[in-house]
Amino acid sequence: MQIVEEQALRSRTAAIVLDWAAERQPPFSGEGKADYADAIVAAHVVADEARLNLHRWIDAARRADLSWTEIGDALGISKQAAQQRFRRLASEGVDAEADGATFVRTGATAFNEMRILAEEGRRGNELVALGVLTLTLRPSDRVWEYCRRIGTGSDSARLEAQGWVHVGSYLPFHYYKRAVG
Repeated sequence: MQIVEEQALRSRTAAIVLDWAAERQPPFSGEGKADYADAIVAAHVVADEARLNLHRWIDAARRADLSWTEIGDALGISKQAAQQRFRRLASEGVDAEADGATFVRTGATAFNEMRILAEEGRRGNELVALGVLTLTLRPSDRVWEYCRRIGTGSDSARLEAQGWVHVGSYLPFHYYKRAVG
């Protein structure tokens, strides 16, 4: 990323809380303690969402086969620091069913996961959860098809009208399934 891009992002991020302060009712005046407490909460919400967003992008990068070394280099930290900071969250997100009827396909990346899902769907395996480099499936008596969309999910209503069911999201993708026939 170029320094100009970084500066623009920093300005836009700082503007989020300033916009909140100007748009709230009553507007932030800085005349009372309560104003500052509310501003701290607003800044905390922005920082917390940024932290979650960073984790989501790192999860997406791992799914796109970026190594921990490459992630560390991008962040200006060591491979080990990147792993310690982000691996725990990267390995979460797979909810196995209590009855043990699910199984996990590992090695799923942004480049091969749709092929894997097509194969598993033809075998009658339904996607129930996603994780970093993992797809959690359960056997069913139906054939399944899957699609992946990039973005905010604004076309989800159209997809749902066509029978697609949202399974989950891993930035920047949204995953949908529907039974065939």
